[in-house]
Amino acid sequence: MPNPGDLTKDYLEDLPPSDVAAFYLRLATFVEQKNNKVKDALAPRLLRHYINGGGQRFIFDPPDHLKNSKYVIAVLKDQRAWYLTEKKFKGKWVGIIPRLQGKIPMYMPHRGRLVLDIRSLVEIEVKWFTSHTDGDNDLMTSLRGFQLSSMCFLRISDIQGKSTKKITFSSFDCNVTDRYDFDPDEYFPVPNPDFNNKFNVPNPVAPSLEKILVYHSNAIRMEKAGKAAPFEVASNGWTVMDLSIMGPAEIDPNKDLD
Repeated sequence: MPNPGDLTKDYLEDLPPSDVAAFYLRLATFVEQKNNKVKDALAPRLLRHYINGGGQRFIFDPPDHLKNSKYVIAVLKDQRAWYLTEKKFKGKWVGIIPRLQGKIPMYMPHRGRLVLDIRSLVEIEVKWFTSHTDGDNDLMTSLRGFQLSSMCFLRISDIQGKSTKKITFSSFDCNVTDRYDFDPDEYFPVPNPDFNNKFNVPNPVAPSLEKILVYHSNAIRMEKAGKAAPFEVASNGWTVMDLSIMGPAEIDPNKDLD
């Protein structure tokens, strides 16, 4: 059985920033190898960019495990509800009905289609005693909390014999943004890439331990030494096809919003 070691010790604190950076790069490679079920995993790519990217913005094509994450889908369903004025956004009614009632300006530049957009937070919960899917674990260790923006084009049409209106989503597109940085007061358990010294480095970090805590104060040390830099992250957009999000709906334009 592997030695559990001191589970609270900072095994990186005595390393010079260049050695910490080298450890992070080994960690990126190790995670990529270990999580090979996830296509286009973000965690190793973003960690490498943190070390080697010089603070430049990182733009990526959204992988399937991001687009299909239950956390992303849940927020997209919330955004649909806000668009349809089914529930309040930050304590206020937004979306279609306030516009139909003249309480918010109506913007319909594209052949009578209403344009709406919104941005809200997606948070991947940190799980210590239960497991995420491989895909959600990748999101937790790369983006964790990020902004999900969407824009939709809607058609509003009458329903014969009824006072309600039919809403048809012509399109529903979204993307995510984030800032990749570290809180110096936080720490996180990671698989130790130097366990059994698989990378054959001269001075492996805690080679008898399968997991160690990484204290993010070490990331700040790297940044101050010019060995790493935080950066902005953005995905390219994708079109939502899930009918539970962009399927047709029926609304009451006279809904009481007071």
